[in-house]
Amino acid sequence: MKGKTVAILESRVGDHLVDLVRKHGAETLHAPALAEVPDIDPEAIRSLLGDLRERPLRLAIFQTGVGTRALFSATDALALTEQLLELLARTKVAARGPKPTGALTSRKVRIDFRAHDPYTTHEVLESIAALELVGARVLGRSRPTAGRCRPIRRPSAISSMSSSAAAWTPSS
Repeated sequence: MKGKTVAILESRVGDHLVDLVRKHGAETLHAPALAEVPDIDPEAIRSLLGDLRERPLRLAIFQTGVGTRALFSATDALALTEQLLELLARTKVAARGPKPTGALTSRKVRIDFRAHDPYTTHEVLESIAALELVGARVLGRSRPTAGRCRPIRRPSAISSMSSSAAAWTPSS
């Protein structure tokens, strides 16, 4: 690769890729094309935690490492992380894959259910299949582009979860 210039567009592991390409003799141009910017409303997080104190969860599902770290960053800024950790200690916790697992274990959160490879929502649902959730409250994050936190009122199934971070009660 000597004499070549390689553009690295990756943001999350860009520095690592730059090092790898340079080891093969190429020059690099690191220009991250995208960045993940959490859309976290601190007051919605404060409100959600207050609601969860009043009406506890049966299950908390963590789908992404970025979202999990963003939630903890928000609770850190609000001085509410201890409250979040206490709430999670009293509920079952599911993680979709290695990234949310890493974010949770770095905060010493117990993980009760883990999805297996290829770590999709389907595998999350398989991992929690034996858990009775009808009438129970569940916390989840499914679509990172869905917007700010807002409550969902009784969707017809777990797969209908559609807000950025919300608690809901699955029905039959």
